[in-house]
Amino acid sequence: MTNPFEIPGTWYKANLHVHTTTSDGGLSPRQTVEEYRRAGYAVLALTDHLATNDVRGLSDEGFLVIGGVEYHPHLLTRPVQLHLVGLNVPHGLAFDDGEDANRCLAQVRQAGGETVLAHPFWSGLEYADFCHLEGLAAVEVYNFASDENGRGDSENEWAYVLDRGIRIPAVAVDDAHFHCRMPGHGGEPDAFGGWTWLKLPSLTVENVLEAVRTGAFYASGGPMIEDFRIERDEIVVHCSPARRIYVKTNAPGGGQRRIAEPGEALRTFCVPLSETWEYVRAVVVDAAGKHAWTNPIFMGGAK
Repeated sequence: MTNPFEIPGTWYKANLHVHTTTSDGGLSPRQTVEEYRRAGYAVLALTDHLATNDVRGLSDEGFLVIGGVEYHPHLLTRPVQLHLVGLNVPHGLAFDDGEDANRCLAQVRQAGGETVLAHPFWSGLEYADFCHLEGLAAVEVYNFASDENGRGDSENEWAYVLDRGIRIPAVAVDDAHFHCRMPGHGGEPDAFGGWTWLKLPSLTVENVLEAVRTGAFYASGGPMIEDFRIERDEIVVHCSPARRIYVKTNAPGGGQRRIAEPGEALRTFCVPLSETWEYVRAVVVDAAGKHAWTNPIFMGGAK
């Protein structure tokens, strides 16, 4: 995996999961694009349920629209659907076998796309439910729409994968539908609450896919992460003002936390690196309780 804080490029704000009137969303594809353009995003994937969009003519020099699809193969072990988000799929893609998850994953890859596991906590998934999936590019660590019922944060589900030595990054998304107003959010739409900062050499579909595959990004629902790296046997985190900063690693018992003093804010955290740690990652929490997540830096020996 790539540490985006150690490579050249430009940060682009992205939402990689949204629905339109092509399936169960409340706005047309073009209206959805304009909402995200006005909100300061640079990348948007239109990922309707079992339906694709013709995205030609929706992009411009500063805003990239990617065709996608959300597909739902069933688990073989119990009556639960997987929710998988395919990125960069051709318009009109139809799955040969919607019940075979790995066949669908291979079909997306063969079509030039990548797949992200959507909201595992919201779906009630355990690690055993998705460990057989072959070729996942990333998982959703945070899904803003799923937060409405308290199941938007899938950090534990992601951690189970990392603790087994599997290198997989994690994105934050909206999963916006725009047909309802979320209770408790001041009448705001179910959008603009989870995003992914991609580090890209330039704004192209190929670069977005490569960043997703390699973890050249960080996920956020609020805080900015300015730097995260290993430097002289220390893990170093720099961020926007935070209430808490965590350095997390493999179970059991690894990692450290720093909490700001009352009335103050944290901007940096340095932690000595332990030889027993297999990977390290950072989580930043601001005064409003909003999180940001880096992807892990592995020390070696991962699958």
